[in-house]
Amino acid sequence: MKKVYDYLLLRGPHKPQVYFLMTVITAVYLLNFHVNDIWTPNESFYAEAVREMFESGNFLEIFYNYEPRYNKPPLTYWLIAGSSSIFGLNEFGIRLPIVLLGVGSIWLTYLIGRLLYGEKGGLYAMVMMAFSVQVLAVKQYASPEIPLTFFFTLTMYYVIKGFLTRNKKYILLSYVALGLTVLTKGFPYIIVIASIIGIFILVKGPDKWKRVWKEVKFLNLHIGLPIALLIGLSWVIFMYLKDGQEFWEVYYRETFGRALSKKTNGPKPFFYLEVISWSIIPYSLTFFFAVLRWFGDRKNISKVLFPVCWVAAMLIIFTAAKGKIPTYMIQAHPAMLLMIVPLLLEYSPKAKFWRTVWKTTFALPSILIIAATFYAIYFLGLNVLLYSLAVFSLIGFVLWLRKGNDPDWNVMIPFWSITAFLICFAIYLPRMERFRPYDELGNVINVEQKISKSIPIQIQETLIHNIPYYAERLAIRDQTIEEINNNGLKAPTLALIRDEDFSELVGFKSIWSGMIYDFSSESQFLKFVLACLDAEKGDFSKFAKYHVVTKDIE
Repeated sequence: MKKVYDYLLLRGPHKPQVYFLMTVITAVYLLNFHVNDIWTPNESFYAEAVREMFESGNFLEIFYNYEPRYNKPPLTYWLIAGSSSIFGLNEFGIRLPIVLLGVGSIWLTYLIGRLLYGEKGGLYAMVMMAFSVQVLAVKQYASPEIPLTFFFTLTMYYVIKGFLTRNKKYILLSYVALGLTVLTKGFPYIIVIASIIGIFILVKGPDKWKRVWKEVKFLNLHIGLPIALLIGLSWVIFMYLKDGQEFWEVYYRETFGRALSKKTNGPKPFFYLEVISWSIIPYSLTFFFAVLRWFGDRKNISKVLFPVCWVAAMLIIFTAAKGKIPTYMIQAHPAMLLMIVPLLLEYSPKAKFWRTVWKTTFALPSILIIAATFYAIYFLGLNVLLYSLAVFSLIGFVLWLRKGNDPDWNVMIPFWSITAFLICFAIYLPRMERFRPYDELGNVINVEQKISKSIPIQIQETLIHNIPYYAERLAIRDQTIEEINNNGLKAPTLALIRDEDFSELVGFKSIWSGMIYDFSSESQFLKFVLACLDAEKGDFSKFAKYHVVTKDIE
């Protein structure tokens, strides 16, 4: 029993605990990650683009719905394609590399924490990174946020290791990782990472200019930058040579253009502070406490100098940018959490007030998560046995309140509390598929009816973004009933139309009917969950009945 206790609360030898906790984290990340159909809209872009790569045999150019998609570089698409070539072009194969790179980002955070603060510090960093809310929101979503986080953090790991060991091999490896970062999201990340390193070099010690020049020489920019540019911009150069200004206008708009020229509703200097307030829950309050603590203890700021430079550079750059999206700060999560680690290792306030405040930054999120777990089990109608997870979390929380400011308990109670919540929520995910019939729709078109893929599917009034993937064909959006009827007079026709307009079609037959969520996006996830729960009770007000109809198809 004591051994179980030790593992749950980071007692005893650290190495076995690292492997135990990584096993737990990986298991939670993999739990039901593949059970849901491709989400609309953003995941659909990546899934369908990869499907079209396999269909055409062209893995250099990116198409969605058979139109060029210049928005993002190709590395995320290639990772998904590589996985799908092994495991099949399905939800498992498409999402697996994203989940594994999420786990990899956690491991890299552990390695950086270990480099800076020792084995225990690495453990703390790993645990806090594992289940921060914003990472969880994109951990199994086929999009570039998690691959970018992995390669960005890999770059930082090699930079830190290079500076600490004074080994140029790691600096050169950081340029390879930087190139992969750029190949994931675009060349502005050269500026982001260069700013982090530049600020760190400028502020890290005395004898500034002589030391700064020495550090710049150590970076081997004349060797490293060409490596990073060759890897990162290879696809951009290829596409520019092929498609010229047509490619460049879209690519620039989605990279620098979004930052420099996107319209905003005015300046938002605190936008990313608001994002941080929820994005690294359950440790957001602790992060803000750490910021205040380090501001008041500036003589010891060297302990967190690199993560402070990392967070500060990203806050300055993305706050100055006109286009603001919450996911832009995910790559700063490791640094935010690393700023907490030295306090966990050393901070022991004598004043009762500060001890209480410090402990409350862990306690408040924990009790809210435990309450959310109880409520989710009840509200979602989950198996009553799952209450045992919530009860164990609550017992741990009560035991912890009776203890002092033990750093192991401070870190692990939020971790195990959110683990229980995540398990419960993952168990709910398959139920949602009753109201996401996209694979069923595709099966009718391609397997049961065997409709030629040369016939596009016309979609009435909108574009449901994952229809091209499941229908395995071109989707023509925003069609009217008149246009669908007219097309049926000239050629074999396949269409997805709303039930209330079915009677207006002439000579068509329905080969499938079902309920589809009546909004263009499922990204407002809580609203979609509530819509599914209402539908389970017979309230389909957030859904519309659709038909797949055909005419004159042999």
